[in-house]
Amino acid sequence: MANPQKAWKAEYAKSARSSCKTCKSIIDKEILRLGKMVQAKQFDGFMPMWNHASCILKKANQIKFIDDVEGIESLRWEDQQRIRKYVEEGGGGGNDGGSGSGPPNAKAAKAMEYGIERSQTSRATCKSCSEKIMKGEVRISSKPDGQGPRGLAWHHANCFMDLNPSVQVDKLSGWESLAAPDQAVVHSLVKKVPSTAKTGIKNEGKEDEELQQSSSKAGAKRRKDISGDQKSKVAKSEEDASTSRAASAKNDSELDSKFESQSKELWALKDDLKKHVTTVELRAMLEANSQISNGSELDLRDRCADGMVFGALGGCPMCSGSLHYSGGMYRCSGYLSEWSKCSYSTREPARLKGKWKIPEETDNQYLIKWFKSQKQNKPVRILPPPSSDSLSGSQATSSQSQSSKSESLGDLKVAVSGLPKESLKEWKGKIEAAGGQLHAKIKKDTNCFVVSGVMSSEDSDMRKARRMKLPIVREDYLVDCFKRQKKLPFNSYKVEASGGVSSMVTVKVKGRSAVHEASGMQDTGHILEDGKSIYNTTLNMSDLSTGVNSFYILQIIQDDKGLECYVFRKWGRVGNEKIGGNKLEEMSKSDAIHEFKRLFLEKTGNPWEAWEQKKDFLKKPGRFFPLDIDYGVNRQVTKKTRRDADSKLAPPLVELMKMLFDVETYRAAMVEFEINMSEMPLGKLSKNNIQKGFEALTEIQNLLSSNAHDPSIKESLIIDASNRFFTVIPSFHPHAIRDEDDFKSKVKMLDALQDIEIASRLVGFDVDSDDSLDDKYKKLHCDICPLPHDSEDYQLIKKYLLTTHAPTHTDWSLELEEVFLLERRGEFDRFAPYRETLKNRMLLWHGSRLTNFVGILSQGLRIAPPEAPTTGYMFGKGVYFADLVSKSAQYCFTDKKNPVGLMLLSEVALGEVYELKKATYMEKPPEGKHSTKGLGKKVPEESGYEKWRNDVIVPCGKPVSSKVKASELMYNEYIVYNTAQVKMQFLLKVRFHHKRR
Repeated sequence: MANPQKAWKAEYAKSARSSCKTCKSIIDKEILRLGKMVQAKQFDGFMPMWNHASCILKKANQIKFIDDVEGIESLRWEDQQRIRKYVEEGGGGGNDGGSGSGPPNAKAAKAMEYGIERSQTSRATCKSCSEKIMKGEVRISSKPDGQGPRGLAWHHANCFMDLNPSVQVDKLSGWESLAAPDQAVVHSLVKKVPSTAKTGIKNEGKEDEELQQSSSKAGAKRRKDISGDQKSKVAKSEEDASTSRAASAKNDSELDSKFESQSKELWALKDDLKKHVTTVELRAMLEANSQISNGSELDLRDRCADGMVFGALGGCPMCSGSLHYSGGMYRCSGYLSEWSKCSYSTREPARLKGKWKIPEETDNQYLIKWFKSQKQNKPVRILPPPSSDSLSGSQATSSQSQSSKSESLGDLKVAVSGLPKESLKEWKGKIEAAGGQLHAKIKKDTNCFVVSGVMSSEDSDMRKARRMKLPIVREDYLVDCFKRQKKLPFNSYKVEASGGVSSMVTVKVKGRSAVHEASGMQDTGHILEDGKSIYNTTLNMSDLSTGVNSFYILQIIQDDKGLECYVFRKWGRVGNEKIGGNKLEEMSKSDAIHEFKRLFLEKTGNPWEAWEQKKDFLKKPGRFFPLDIDYGVNRQVTKKTRRDADSKLAPPLVELMKMLFDVETYRAAMVEFEINMSEMPLGKLSKNNIQKGFEALTEIQNLLSSNAHDPSIKESLIIDASNRFFTVIPSFHPHAIRDEDDFKSKVKMLDALQDIEIASRLVGFDVDSDDSLDDKYKKLHCDICPLPHDSEDYQLIKKYLLTTHAPTHTDWSLELEEVFLLERRGEFDRFAPYRETLKNRMLLWHGSRLTNFVGILSQGLRIAPPEAPTTGYMFGKGVYFADLVSKSAQYCFTDKKNPVGLMLLSEVALGEVYELKKATYMEKPPEGKHSTKGLGKKVPEESGYEKWRNDVIVPCGKPVSSKVKASELMYNEYIVYNTAQVKMQFLLKVRFHHKRR
């Protein structure tokens, strides 16, 4: 979940509708209010808990740092100073932000005891961020004076500094016992209150003087043990620091004066506009200058004042949207596409040439007089120094690269898994330059584990991270740390925030759809069907730029025994049951249909008929997109009393069918891929959604491989395509797909989802299905016959499996349990022409996930669809085979908990082979060639080859070195681009004996 940009929001109330959470009274319009940003419980996003500013500023320790307040620079100068004074003096406790308890300054030190040390264990928890303080990290304690050990509270050093930026660390108890490197790290964390926080404070010079004096005293103590040369260096350093502070104070004072003058000029103009210009006239004036004209009266005044003083703003260079001033920057309020908000922001906006216009038809004497007096040349707006999260584009890149050298990530020690070498090298340089560490493997002092792409729960690093209770986060965590220039809390970025357990919905299909179980009407109602109309839809919206990952379910449920209808709605954040809600309303059939269509139009911006008829439906910016959920056709299920024990299938085949149709296997695959099964029921993701997912990935592939765009625009386009992907493929952890490994994992995920979709459509996973194993077997349209273990074919296959295990695949050994002879309906006839015309036929291996085999057995081996990206296929889109069993067995993706996998042996008509020594993408081999072979360094020994059915080669020799020189491939790969060249012959049930824990 994305964090809000700021912890607090400051503004003048736009209406008199809000009430103060402190005193419970109404906050009048245009009264200064402060809102604490909290996660909303009823919708996916953040909301302010509004208070009178005076109520907040009377409390202690509310606003910790001035950078935590959004909108402070837009307030009246006097109100800015009230808040800055509150923060500067330690956080309230007096009248309207007066003096009180706060950070450990001269006043607070009398009431609190503080200590600093290197943590000896990993048991303590930081009171600020609620994360573990790992062994070896520097930690700071606080305790009310006079209390015993029970009053002790521990903090990460950087968390403590965020709350207490003016602390004198060398005065903390235990400072002298810290090693020099630890002292250096802590010193780098000390944040002097920035210029934006110090402006206008009269005692600023006095504080600098006190700080200088305290530094001199501390320095005197240290100099007792320093040699003469070192004394002069220390004196010179302190003299330079004093000079630097004096120069900085002078610059701050000059800047403060300019800010004050500019602020008062703008507010004087806004006060005049309030007095003399109506809201209608404000909108007309903005429209006359091609500026955005929506929003509250206060927003309109802000935009008009900015344009009247500094000139009309030009459009956004990325999306042509409108810019507006916010947070010390000019930001775009438009959309990059129908899928994403535009993230453009700048400190140097383009201004339109010429004077600020007033409506031609106006008779407002104030505006006419002002227009005649305005200057031709407008001044440039003075902006506060940029904060770490205020830039986008090349400015952000530049700012980040500069700040990474000076700002510290403190004690962040990261282990990373799943990133390509190039990205790993880049992150290592950035993290170390910012004071952190990057570990190749998890170590004792690692305090964060970053993953990229799809990580198996059985991955050794994953297991170790769990044992050590490390926060497991995505790469986005590092991106945001550098964007905000500080170590961020882990909670919002954790991959396993929900404990790794996916909530699942039991689906009961009645008719052509399923009633959502949250309605409470699964057993008593059904989805309303009116002709071809099925009044049921699931909407999704994912936008990485805003952190939104929302769903909205809309159904009309009709009572099974009567005509009563109910409109059911459920909404929330994907994967978070604490956010959102649901509503069930009874109404007549006609009213229910009308309400359903009204809500659909409101949420998507399209009429229901456009989606229902798949005609003229257009995704609208900031609106939901319907998921194409296929519940299959209405199957009249006759309750059977037949049990699997009565099956007429051979016992080995019964066990195989149980493997193929075990619903938990498919659920586990969906969990591994982080698919949201709560709002996307198992196997109901349609082929259409998968196709749209492939299209989004293809666009990401093109962006990753292209240098045609400016880095900032490229990043925005990647986020836009990622939004599209995660909107049609709902996930618990949507993220920007930035690197090739993550990209390839998503391609493989969609490949697997295609087969899950086929399995669901073929046999169904709904609980009302009472098909026996025999019925499900028949639906495969593939004859499967177990081979006797003493048969000639079984013994040949067993030899092939045992002798062709590659020398580098040492993590597991293979044991053959069963072999089944296959005859898929129609495949023999399609293969026959190639058997007769193409020579060079071989019996070759193919491995795949267990969840893919219902699709493989029923539809054969397939080539990736045209909409699938080209990356991830070494020799192009084709069907891949191997002559070494372990090369193919890798793709079964078994583990210790699920050690049994399935493999294929297929007769492949290779014909004339196009041989290559390195990966080369192609649509098909050159003319005259029928297949491609990647030449490996290790190959089966030809003396061990055998023939099957007279003329099919079985390359069952032991792996030996090939005579091929300069090949980039370790083992042979065979690729055909026409599925008719393949005849599946045998299905193997294989047990993997995993050697690693």
